[in-house]
Amino acid sequence: MLNFLSSIKLAVILITTLVLASIFATLYPALNVFGSFWFRLLLLLFCMNLFVCTLRSLPSLFTKIRKEPGGLSKESSSVRIIENIDNLSHYKKSLLHYFKTKRYKIKERSSNGQLNILAQKGFLNLVAPHLLHLALIIVLLGGFISSFSSEGKVKVFVGERADVPPNVASNMVIEVNDFQTLYDTQGAIENWVTDFNLYVNGNKARTGTTRVNNPFKYKGVVFYQKSYGYNHLVEIAGEQEGIYRVPDGKIFKLEDQFFNISYTRAGALVRFFRGHDVVKTQILKKGDKIAFSSDTYLQYLDIHPFTVLGVKKDPGTKIVMSGFLLMSMASMFFWTGRYKEVLISFNDVENKFYFTVSCKNKAVKDGIIEDITKKLEVE
Repeated sequence: MLNFLSSIKLAVILITTLVLASIFATLYPALNVFGSFWFRLLLLLFCMNLFVCTLRSLPSLFTKIRKEPGGLSKESSSVRIIENIDNLSHYKKSLLHYFKTKRYKIKERSSNGQLNILAQKGFLNLVAPHLLHLALIIVLLGGFISSFSSEGKVKVFVGERADVPPNVASNMVIEVNDFQTLYDTQGAIENWVTDFNLYVNGNKARTGTTRVNNPFKYKGVVFYQKSYGYNHLVEIAGEQEGIYRVPDGKIFKLEDQFFNISYTRAGALVRFFRGHDVVKTQILKKGDKIAFSSDTYLQYLDIHPFTVLGVKKDPGTKIVMSGFLLMSMASMFFWTGRYKEVLISFNDVENKFYFTVSCKNKAVKDGIIEDITKKLEVE
């Protein structure tokens, strides 16, 4: 069972299934694939696969890290034997100096008339795959927790209050102080900014600002700019007398005339229609009036903007981000150089020494063997 759980075959199947499920979720967001039981089960299975795989590989990692120098077997095909060395004692010192300058970690032990030396380098590279597995496990667990996240949106007019959706946070109210559309020096829209007060259980908790790509956060609840719009406050005198809040761009009829009001930087733009054709336009400022007949007119009072804030609570976000941070660290460790291990046994009685080099990169391994051999030639 453990062999199956830690197998590459299972990992490939799970990765393929998760990728296909993610594509399907993107194409059909209404199905809420990421919140489904089977998708969560896939995440947990992949976590288990990585965890068991990592757990089974840890003993070999600890064995290499805690390894001690020991005698080499002459019969091993990987062991090289160098005989009839002039001044073996001097060569030992020279070789140890070489490893120290190359920043190897060196361990020495004498036994049965032999000096055994173990030189190791590249421990970070040795740890990198295991750290990467751990990072992936953290990301997957964060994704699993995020599948239980809750979100919604809240529409609030400037100067008014609205409840945060209870599925995100209970007894939380937003009061919008101001909403602005910011423009750059060329007159293009740069950003949208909402300034608001946050109330929790009837008490003012924070004052915050949110804008596109710069959300406001409070105790795990994230507020981000989602949308916006305008209403126009107008007063009508005549048969339909009263003060109205007219939605931006919506067509109305007054005294057999069809019109709409739209926000512009210059003021409120009124368009009059005959069928689908615009027959007249007019810019209104605060207090301006439009007469429709001798006893009917429309007076523009003010613009009444509203903001739409997305509200989300996702406890898994920080876990996922910490996993990605750990993943970046593991990736850096891969670039620190391959793990290298050199084991040497000096035999003073027989005037010879044995050595073997371990490294997964053949070019690096051959380079180390060449350096040791050249060092001997120089000596």
